[in-house]
Amino acid sequence: MVPNDNDTRPSRSRLAAAVPPLVIWLGFTLFLRFMPPDGREHGNLGQFIGRFHLLLLHLPLVLIALVPAFDLMGRRPHWAYFRQAAGPVLSFAAFLTFVTALDGWLLAWSGGYRGHDVTNHMWAGAMLTGVCAAASIARCGALPKRSYPVLIAAALGLVAWTGHTGGSIAHGDDFLTEKLPPRMRSWLGMPAQPPKTASTTAPAPKAVHAGPGSADPGNPAFYAVHVAPLLARSCVSCHKPEKHKGGLLMDTYEHLMHGGEDGPVVLPGNAKSSEMLRRVRLPASDDDSMPSDGDKPLAPEEIQMIERWITAGAKSG
Repeated sequence: MVPNDNDTRPSRSRLAAAVPPLVIWLGFTLFLRFMPPDGREHGNLGQFIGRFHLLLLHLPLVLIALVPAFDLMGRRPHWAYFRQAAGPVLSFAAFLTFVTALDGWLLAWSGGYRGHDVTNHMWAGAMLTGVCAAASIARCGALPKRSYPVLIAAALGLVAWTGHTGGSIAHGDDFLTEKLPPRMRSWLGMPAQPPKTASTTAPAPKAVHAGPGSADPGNPAFYAVHVAPLLARSCVSCHKPEKHKGGLLMDTYEHLMHGGEDGPVVLPGNAKSSEMLRRVRLPASDDDSMPSDGDKPLAPEEIQMIERWITAGAKSG
């Protein structure tokens, strides 16, 4: 429905029509507040359905971008049908953002994700859902007419923010700016890009000079020289403070030895019972296999190196 230019205040009947969507959105936000992703995995069916989030998210984003374009094109008399189509497109986009946000929560909750980036992305999606619904209501006249362009602008901004937080989860915090030319970085006041390390998703482990005993798995330097770089390359992208599965952090030795939600993953001196070693040996088709999410798997000789380190006591200098 095209906003009526003669109405500046919504009627009581239109205000009443705005109540159900508002109640649904408030219920959704309360649900997210009391049922956030907890870092535990909750079954394969939820993960299967949740992974459709990566397919669903593109359609509502495109539809939201089309709405202001249709509004502008519809200002020309012979293109008035674009403006008439903008209302249904916006309503459908609002519905799809809700479905996509709910499916994204299911992916994080069932897949064992949590962390700063996951939380930011979840609330950005929730806010986008609410703003799109409010914009659709305003377009129908249930909210003041002047609020419509403000809400559309806010929706476009939230599309960018939601996409950025989602990209941070999948590719790291610097995914958008990693390839920014040095001159543009300088213009924007951004620091120079540091030299690329073996891992683009985690800080490089502290440099340790390999001494004559560093090849001995019982030497405390063995972890820093041989084990930590493997974890940084293949494991830390899913087990860092911004995004960690199963409550497990692997970005430092202390975090690794602390374990996750289900207890320790490394048992010094007992490689057979160490959960981390069991998981890296599973076939890639197994849901419990590590690493997941497309990270480079560990080669057999690398797994043997970790096994030797655990058997020798899993020490660190």
